[in-house]
Amino acid sequence: MRNVATALADEHPFAMLALVSALLAALEPRRGPFDPEPETEVPSRDELVQTFLEVDLLETSALLALIAAFSGDDMLRRRVSREITSRADALPRWLADLTDTAPSDRVVEVVHVLRDGDNVVIGARLPGGHEITAAVYIDHNMGTLVKDAFVVPGSVDELVEQMFAISDDPDTEARDLDPADARARITEAIKLGAISFPPFESETWPACRPLVEWMMAMLPEGGSGYQRPEWDDAALAELTERFLAAPSGAGFDDPDHRGLLESLLWFGTGYGPGDPLRWSPTAVEILLADWIPRKIVAEVGYLAKAPDLLRAFIRFCHHERGIRTELTTQTLNAVDEYEPGYQKLIRSPRPQGPAALLAALGLDAPHD
Repeated sequence: MRNVATALADEHPFAMLALVSALLAALEPRRGPFDPEPETEVPSRDELVQTFLEVDLLETSALLALIAAFSGDDMLRRRVSREITSRADALPRWLADLTDTAPSDRVVEVVHVLRDGDNVVIGARLPGGHEITAAVYIDHNMGTLVKDAFVVPGSVDELVEQMFAISDDPDTEARDLDPADARARITEAIKLGAISFPPFESETWPACRPLVEWMMAMLPEGGSGYQRPEWDDAALAELTERFLAAPSGAGFDDPDHRGLLESLLWFGTGYGPGDPLRWSPTAVEILLADWIPRKIVAEVGYLAKAPDLLRAFIRFCHHERGIRTELTTQTLNAVDEYEPGYQKLIRSPRPQGPAALLAALGLDAPHD
């Protein structure tokens, strides 16, 4: 209650919003099918609400108001509203008129040219003029899921300006995003993150998840989530022949390299942003440190040819996409960095295919 009283006394609502968000995230963790059972029992949200209903304090009234708002449960909101009205507590204006909170006028996505992930930035304007803004990082390499997020006091424009002042990255741009599309993208990415194993956690995520979801629910429905580029067999075949006919593809037109190139295109279209012409250092790491050794069952001599082919394909792809030379160099350096480990890994006993998935989950493969 002391922490609540301190947060309520703050001039900006952010401290109180963040406190209740973290509380709810702890009480209602999103657990995937392979997450272990929690070591300690925590009360449910309903049990905590009942406790606060029985304790008539300004602090419990404030907690009830925010828990009800974040819940999206109309019945709970009505019940809490009746209780708070009967208490006649002098809640801060922003909290007393919380239903008048509105989404910010602008929604932004901050996108890097290599598309490892995007920041979707949304905001809300509370009664009294206070603003809060959330930046939700959606990682495409990990499956287009929320890897991290944070909420800060201030407007969308202020946060975007700060993000660019810190990074000063010429390959990143901020562009307006349809609010309904932002809601659809964040919703899908949170759902995917909730079933990932192990779950992604940071100092601010998933503690801010209930607050982000409350802000997100103010945006209109009916938007489109991320749409993966469609590459049919004809388009992939045309890309293959274009690469092999290019100067960077010289010397790779043989059955082994064609087979490996087919695997690179499988990875490029099926994982990450879904664009086989965009390669980043992170994508290279995933490909060489995990994906090929785990997915491709083949002789060592065949697999050993992949790094040289990858270097040539990266040069070709970045030229086609107009990627800056500095980024191409960074991506090629990643191949140099991970090749020794890759060459060692493909020469070592390792689980592959379904056995690799079971090993990642800490399960034993079935024995004959």
